Amino acid sequence: MGSNGSLGAVRVANEVIASIAALAACEMEGVSGMDEHSARHFGDWVRRQTAHRGVRVIVEADRSIHLEVFITVDSDAKLADVASAVQGNVVEATERMLGLEVGEVNVFVSSIAFSN
Repeated sequence: MGSNGSLGAVRVANEVIASIAALAACEMEGVSGMDEHSARHFGDWVRRQTAHRGVRVIVEADRSIHLEVFITVDSDAKLADVASAVQGNVVEATERMLGLEVGEVNVFVSSIAFSN
């Protein structure tokens, strides 16, 4: 293979990027799960984009990735701490696995899981 990638192109589906981000988010303490419903409907009429597994993926022309992550947080967790941990883990996992720069991760705490 030449240095210019003469064998062809490699493309990663947005669903794969979303899966990586969702798994990284769910690894964090205090995250009860992903909120797929909110991700699918939040701003769809403006952006005309879709979301997968509770993550909206936007790949810019410069190949940087912008992610919107919609999570459900345990009721006893500190929201700011959980959101910050999710941001860091999503950036680390996405950049490590894809080799692409993550430009931005916006975390939306869209629901709270109350224990019985």
